Amino acid sequence: MQRPDGSLYLAERHGQPIEAVHVHQGDSNDCGPHVVTMAINFWHGEQRLDAETIAKTMNRPRVQRSLIPVVVRRVPNWATMPWGIVDVLQENGIPARWQMRATEEDIQRALREDRLLMPIYGEPFRRDGWRWKGWSHVALLVGEDADVYWFVDSVRHNAPTSRPRAEFLRLWGNTGRLLIETT
Repeated sequence: MQRPDGSLYLAERHGQPIEAVHVHQGDSNDCGPHVVTMAINFWHGEQRLDAETIAKTMNRPRVQRSLIPVVVRRVPNWATMPWGIVDVLQENGIPARWQMRATEEDIQRALREDRLLMPIYGEPFRRDGWRWKGWSHVALLVGEDADVYWFVDSVRHNAPTSRPRAEFLRLWGNTGRLLIETT
């Protein structure tokens, strides 16, 4: 939705702002399962799932009848795949898709259309000498102002939080501009 000042934000759903479904992931490496939990609970307007259960579920591949018989949703207790997030969203009645090379215009369009956005961003190839220090992260992108994007981020204690636009776009570019969105 668009505010009178021109900034974009995600509208309330079922009478609650998206910050109301914020879940902190603590010391875990479970941003994927946490973002899925927040998205599902916000979409349905009730506390349907908890992140710990989702994390355990996503650790196991799902067998299906199709050309690709096994869906690997995440590397157990570590990295979550974008198609894994989409798979769990769809399993819970939420139409979703993922794409590479999305654009900032895709984000702005989706915000205007009140879609749930989950960009994957980070520094996956970062090194400190010979040691790999790479990281990637996913959070709910819920709004934008002139120089910042707003997030409901499970790694933070409170929501919403912001990240400077230029920094976010650089980090997002590092991951091929992966974007998960509801349709």
